[in-house]
Amino acid sequence: MFNINDQTKPLMSLLLFCMTLTFSSLSAATNIKDVVHEEVTIWSQGVRLAADIYKPKGLTATQKLPGILLVPGWGGSKENLKKNYGPHFAELGFIVLAFDYKSWGQSDGPIVPTDALPHSEEAAKLDINVTHIRKVVEPFSMLADVRAALYYLGGEPQVMPNNLGIWGTSLGAGLAMVMAASDDRIKVLVDQMGPVNYVHNLREMPIAMARKIETLTARGILPPYPDATMAKNPALKGYPNWAAMKRFNPMHYVDQLNVPTLIIDAENETLFDRSQNGVLLHKSIKGRLETKYIAYPGGHYDLYKGDNQKAAFKETAVWLVKYLKP
Repeated sequence: MFNINDQTKPLMSLLLFCMTLTFSSLSAATNIKDVVHEEVTIWSQGVRLAADIYKPKGLTATQKLPGILLVPGWGGSKENLKKNYGPHFAELGFIVLAFDYKSWGQSDGPIVPTDALPHSEEAAKLDINVTHIRKVVEPFSMLADVRAALYYLGGEPQVMPNNLGIWGTSLGAGLAMVMAASDDRIKVLVDQMGPVNYVHNLREMPIAMARKIETLTARGILPPYPDATMAKNPALKGYPNWAAMKRFNPMHYVDQLNVPTLIIDAENETLFDRSQNGVLLHKSIKGRLETKYIAYPGGHYDLYKGDNQKAAFKETAVWLVKYLKP
């Protein structure tokens, strides 16, 4: 039971608001009158990332709120999070950050010079031909972007730096899980349709093949970044680094995960076996951590629209408010 005093009144107000959310209230456009939107730049491994910050309007300079980092999925971007996520989380009383990964959306990508650079002991400005790399799906690079975004969010003057939540969807949910297990400032995790078990998901790819790809890349026989030849599924945008995906496995971090975790899946998930991903994660932490597992009808992309999206957002809102106590 809550002792309703001046400290708990804000939390109770948010809880009551979440409990009374209606589906119609979630269908508003991105221009929510009580939310401020700001575009910012994040630096990750020397590359500029484009990001959006959403915060409730009218905050004082000294007022502090919990922060939420939104981690997009494979080929997703902050633009995909504008309508149904970012501003609506801010409307609940959070400061929210969404971003584009390197080489996606409005973020810069890596630069590869056409020719070898002249030797120099110090930094030097050069006029050279380069290739601007785009649409790479590389989980370790993306994880670095998530970390940089988390540090940016924690540095916002109006954010409680040690009271952060992280929400990830699809591939971003696996990245969010790793970050939640690695940074004690994160107090709550939402995993929406996360492929978190790549040992199972890429079991048909032999380790020897992955090592061969990395060997050929290191020797310059394969290009330094994956290109269209690596795109195997037309439903998935971009060019995945399959060898890196083979090494990336969020379930390795399951024992380090120690925050309340909400897991949301699609009942008819076709991109991966949810019994070996979300369900397995839930079973692995149930009894040790506060956790809840929900599966909604339909396939992977059905959770981004209609009643499924609204219902999932409602569950997420209640979960985040419950565990990100002001």
